Amino acid sequence: MISTLEETTPEPDPEPTTPDPEPTTPEPDPTTPEPDPTTPEPDPTTPDPELYEEEVPWSVPDSVVGVWCGGANDRPDGHWTYVFTEEGAFAAEDQRTGFYGYVVTEGDVMTFYMEGADPVQSTWSVAYEEALGVNLLYLDGYSYYPGSCDS
Repeated sequence: MISTLEETTPEPDPEPTTPDPEPTTPEPDPTTPEPDPTTPEPDPTTPDPELYEEEVPWSVPDSVVGVWCGGANDRPDGHWTYVFTEEGAFAAEDQRTGFYGYVVTEGDVMTFYMEGADPVQSTWSVAYEEALGVNLLYLDGYSYYPGSCDS
């Protein structure tokens, strides 16, 4: 009997495979705030509203937005010039000093917020003065004429 011996070559073992690790996304640090692309750079000439303890809706009525000159006539440092913006910012100055900040208007009361100072409340109104032909701003009973005291 003749037997044939078949040569068998074993198949090579396939290379061991390890599964690809799943891609991981690093977890964000919960202490780092997300950047807000809509936040503008702060303006160094105006106070930062975040310096105040509570969030406040800064507000100036449309009839008050602009520049006003007035106050007590017998002040040694002259009249005050007030500037109010529609965003709620204000600045005030006389011949010697000035201050600035933000305003919140509720009814006939304006609350002035200034960095490093307690809020100050003033009554306000705007009324047409027929003899002058213009609206006047009244703060705590003192009248203010439209325009700067320098003009």
